[in-house]
Amino acid sequence: MSELDCEDKGYNIDGKNISNLRFADDIVLIANSTAEMETMVNELNVAGLKIGLEMNMSKTQLMVNQWCQAGEVNLAGKPFQRVDSYVYLGRELNMRNNIAPEITRRRRAAWAAFESIREVTDQVKDPALRASISNATVLPAMCYATETWPDNETIAKAMRTTYRALERCLLKTSRYQQWHQGLQSTELREKSQLRDPLQYMQRMKHR
Repeated sequence: MSELDCEDKGYNIDGKNISNLRFADDIVLIANSTAEMETMVNELNVAGLKIGLEMNMSKTQLMVNQWCQAGEVNLAGKPFQRVDSYVYLGRELNMRNNIAPEITRRRRAAWAAFESIREVTDQVKDPALRASISNATVLPAMCYATETWPDNETIAKAMRTTYRALERCLLKTSRYQQWHQGLQSTELREKSQLRDPLQYMQRMKHR
């Protein structure tokens, strides 16, 4: 990337042009127009081929905002697929500033993580050990990349609701049983000894 002429390309943020985001060989290119993007993509492809790296057309996609002019971006004459959203480093991005799809992904990830440890936690009698296993597995899956999320009640409610359902499953109780026994959510938290997901998210934001 250091060999590419990108200083005058990309989007200006606080007086500096940002033209790319990189993590290993996962790269996001940022451009002001489809023409500029096509130039950058082809320059990157040429540089990559020199060191034996080839761009994967099936994984390389194009996202544009509502102000982008019509037009294709081609690599060696082949157009990229245009998409409304894209998963980068495990985080779903879109141009609509809509975080709802990513919240759904995090909730699914939390349940998948819980199911992966359920056989173990069902047999663990020590509440502290059981909570430790869940905290180390479910919370990171549920809260991955949430440090980039805004703080609002809609997000907080969605995360709390999902986590309370997971908590009830961990304790082998149902919502009806909780209601029938007159247990508050705070009392369930005392029994489960789980960490609070919203506090966990805040620590990630400010660490």
